[in-house]
Amino acid sequence: MQYLCTFARMPISLLEHIISQSFVSVKKIEVIVPSEDLQEYIDSFYVFPCCALSDILAYNDGTPMLAFLPTAEDSVELEYNHVISSFNSGWFSTRSFSRMSIRLFGQVPHLLIVRFKPASFYRLLALNARHFNTRPFWNLESVLGDADALLKDMQQCAGSGTKIQLIETYFRGVILAEKNSNRLLDEAIHYIRQHKGTLSIGELKSHLGVNYKWLERNFSEAMGMTPKQYSSLQRFINAYTAFLIQKDLVGVTANSGYSDTNHFIKDFKKYTGETPMQYLHGKYY
Repeated sequence: MQYLCTFARMPISLLEHIISQSFVSVKKIEVIVPSEDLQEYIDSFYVFPCCALSDILAYNDGTPMLAFLPTAEDSVELEYNHVISSFNSGWFSTRSFSRMSIRLFGQVPHLLIVRFKPASFYRLLALNARHFNTRPFWNLESVLGDADALLKDMQQCAGSGTKIQLIETYFRGVILAEKNSNRLLDEAIHYIRQHKGTLSIGELKSHLGVNYKWLERNFSEAMGMTPKQYSSLQRFINAYTAFLIQKDLVGVTANSGYSDTNHFIKDFKKYTGETPMQYLHGKYY
């Protein structure tokens, strides 16, 4: 069964009651205050029944908002400027655009909506607020990055209370990661150097216990290059040093993590402007 709901990211009836703090006239709206340790980041949770959508006006007042659908079978179509995009699980938005409509598919009894405190939200997730104001809606992965595990756990829970607990646990982990970011970046650099740039990025993020988007974003901000670029540089530096000592092109290539000698020669020329043999000839002869 399809429910056609013409509201842009948030029903106007819900927004009106959020602003006025008057929930008496819409008795089925459930408001949950976040745990004290998260109130710096999360404004409130709202369980909004879809059956209460009787108006067509839609609006978002500029507050970052996540909307979660109840089950994995539920989906939503969001239309803006005659372009339709489909999402499962939910979506993110932060501002209003005109001529927006949303079509919910499946028997969707309610939406779980999370409103955040803007400055704290963007700082916590290291997001560019201007970037996210360029479009009316985004998928959850654009904001949360590693949302798959969270969404899977939420979709296995029947009650909104348990889902809210999962969301809070997720953001506590993000807060902890933010506080520990310098320590983790120091460990990332050490681990890459320890392995002389030969380990994969998958091995690195597994060792650190972080997702790739977090690693790339924070590493790039701190180092001015991605973890992959830094690993490649470390690999070449170690291979270059070994080659000057051993003068064994094939042996150094094999022991330095390069797929073949051509790859090492390409890197060598990139960094020195010469092939390994040209470089040796100019250096020693």
